[in-house]
Amino acid sequence: MSAFLNQHLNTMIKNTVNIAFVNPPHADWSLANNMTYLMVQSHYNFVGKYKSRINWIPAPYKFNKYENTEELYTEIREADIIMFSSYAWNYSIIDNLAEYIKLNHPEKITIVGGPHIGTNEPEFLKTRWFYDFICKPTKPGETFMEDFINSYFENNGKPKAEDISWELRNLQGKKHNINTEISVYEEHFDYLKETLDYARQHKLEPFMILETTRGCPYKCVYCEWGGGIDTKIVKKDLELVKKDIDCLIKIGFRDAYLTDANFGAFEDRDLEIFAYAWKNNFNLTDISTMKSVNYERRKRLIDRWFEIVGTNQRHKSYAEKGGGTDMWGKTMMVSIVPTVSIQSISEEAMKVSNRIDLSTNDKLKLSRHIGKRCREEGFPVPALELILAMPGSTLEDFYKEAEIIWQFKAWGSYRHDYMFLPDSELNNESYKKKYNIETVEVYTDIVDEDGIDNWKSLYKNKKLSFKTIRSCYSFNEEEMKEMWFMNGALNYLLRNFYDGVKEYCTPAEMSKECYNIIKKLKDFIPIKNEIDDIFNPNTPPRSIRTLQGGFRVEVIKKFLDENMNIIKSEVLSKILNK
Repeated sequence: MSAFLNQHLNTMIKNTVNIAFVNPPHADWSLANNMTYLMVQSHYNFVGKYKSRINWIPAPYKFNKYENTEELYTEIREADIIMFSSYAWNYSIIDNLAEYIKLNHPEKITIVGGPHIGTNEPEFLKTRWFYDFICKPTKPGETFMEDFINSYFENNGKPKAEDISWELRNLQGKKHNINTEISVYEEHFDYLKETLDYARQHKLEPFMILETTRGCPYKCVYCEWGGGIDTKIVKKDLELVKKDIDCLIKIGFRDAYLTDANFGAFEDRDLEIFAYAWKNNFNLTDISTMKSVNYERRKRLIDRWFEIVGTNQRHKSYAEKGGGTDMWGKTMMVSIVPTVSIQSISEEAMKVSNRIDLSTNDKLKLSRHIGKRCREEGFPVPALELILAMPGSTLEDFYKEAEIIWQFKAWGSYRHDYMFLPDSELNNESYKKKYNIETVEVYTDIVDEDGIDNWKSLYKNKKLSFKTIRSCYSFNEEEMKEMWFMNGALNYLLRNFYDGVKEYCTPAEMSKECYNIIKKLKDFIPIKNEIDDIFNPNTPPRSIRTLQGGFRVEVIKKFLDENMNIIKSEVLSKILNK
């Protein structure tokens, strides 16, 4: 495969080999997630044949300070082997670093893994010539690196792809079991304490993950990691998970992102884990619930969760303290209510995407129930997991989803832009042809929907390109543009207008009438021209998150503020005269 170097690697094997790892975080104001590297270390230190000959270089984490590629390289310059994790938010940084290493230090071995590699986008893969070995996305890095290290020592520093589980030229592998007696957090207590102290000192987001299960039995076409990879779910031992939580608390962490793709799949076990963390004042956040089609089971899971937390006195006490303006203040208000992975209200879209989920009516019922329980117990509603314009959905479906947004009143949640990730089935050419999908290349230069800019030049003005949907068999290009604009406008309109007209129309009817007025306004012309350009495949790619030089949500809000009187007047006239 042309993505790999065919050059000679090491000419003489060393007695001790230095291994490094680089995984830049989603933003330079956040701690890097280096848990994969720590898991690889713990695994090899437990089973590895040559563990006494490995020196694991601490993974870089000071991404608020690195100004350029060369400065980042100095952190790992002693490494003989360098591992990289590739994600949608960091692939340009690691690719630049790997290329720099290969051009200046060609004797060093580079390895990439993670979900953003390009198995369904061959041209993307071919450009990444600076990686010597590639681990197949969705496969465990622990077994890959176990085989790689063994082959390295057994072949005079020139490991063979055919020896390595899940190497992209091999694709053969062996079973991996995450059930061990080892707490990765305990084994790396000093390193994790050092990174957390650094985050506290520099007001960084103290990001941490907790994995209690791995794998997912579903085949969602848009997923390339964790949420739909068609594998058996394996569980970590319950007592080991509790030991992990105890260790994180001792280190000083207050919460951890729960990486399990299907919380509640093992209902009693999963709830016992959450209860243990909660009773020890440790929050498990961003909880993604199981994809069961059984409404009663999903509802029971939510109700049992509320039985554990009770009325949110902890949340109220934080609010009374006033929180803070830095990351450490904000993390006190983390979202711990399990999310509802709705994706789309369209059952056709669910079928087309191979998504196993509730029926449309049950999604609406569950959203109302969660919203009701949150209001009763004093919890902020969780973020909505909706995707903008999934193939199979229609413009009518888009507006129907306004009811879910209205029920939740999660005004800070917006539908996710549909990213055609390079290793997802969604990005397969045969899939796109089957559903008449047209895409357009765009980029994002803003980290998230809060519009928080990065701090340093390694990240500053960083552009991350991806393909998003332009049209398909179920909606045309103009309908896509309407949905894109209204995705930014709908929450504002529901929050600031719908309550006054809810006796006369549905959220969908109000929203559609608003757009019918908006598209005729003179002030909308320059915005529409920019949207046309964003979705024009024959013009240079544009940022999908900016309009008129500003963050899209803020620009749309300003436009609505300035035109709200005429929008309200015209819409009221239309609705009341029906």
